[in-house]
Amino acid sequence: MPVWQEFYQKHRGSEFEILSIAVDVQGAPVAKPYVQKAGVTFPVAVDTADVLGQAFGLKAIPVSIFVDEVGIVRLRGGGPSVELLSQIEELLQEPVTRIRGTAPQLATAVATPELERKVAADADDWRSRVALARAYAEAGRSDKAIAHLETAAKLQPDGSSVFFVWGLVLLQHGEKDAALNKLKQARDLDPDNWRIRKQIWAIEHPDKFYTGNSPDYDWQSEQLKTEKK
Repeated sequence: MPVWQEFYQKHRGSEFEILSIAVDVQGAPVAKPYVQKAGVTFPVAVDTADVLGQAFGLKAIPVSIFVDEVGIVRLRGGGPSVELLSQIEELLQEPVTRIRGTAPQLATAVATPELERKVAADADDWRSRVALARAYAEAGRSDKAIAHLETAAKLQPDGSSVFFVWGLVLLQHGEKDAALNKLKQARDLDPDNWRIRKQIWAIEHPDKFYTGNSPDYDWQSEQLKTEKK
């Protein structure tokens, strides 16, 4: 975060903004100390429902996404490397094009009633069921969320995203052991998904992520070798 803070201070007067998103199923309490320690002045959000990961098909973090003034993704990369920051600076120097200036492409979230209509119209639409389950979970209706996830799992038994979201819903409901079981099912269905593994590790081994000089990357490398044997 210190690198991004320095970059932000340099360019904040250029109609440029940074939004940092902490992807952590355990929520703001575990992310907040690191944000405070870094002393960043740009906004930081916490994604407990893995919305970002699902939207962009992420298998690993960190990831950097540059979105222009009308919502077009212009650049995607990893952490703040010298090369990536240079590419962003080049984009910041571009004038607004006529096309971008007249053709906004901002996305609109699908509301819960619309998702309900989608599921009612097509009972086999497992993706809409998962999206609806997320919406129900955020509204505190975990029973309805789990019911749709159970159906989605039958429709798409090999879909890691179904079990990942199921794990998130259970975790939000305080069912840690059951949540870990579902998250591990998601991991087994998508073994190369580093993002899923790290969420499991952070729950099972908080000392490797949320204390002292953590995260402990050496431990993560050894843990990955052990799990892949």
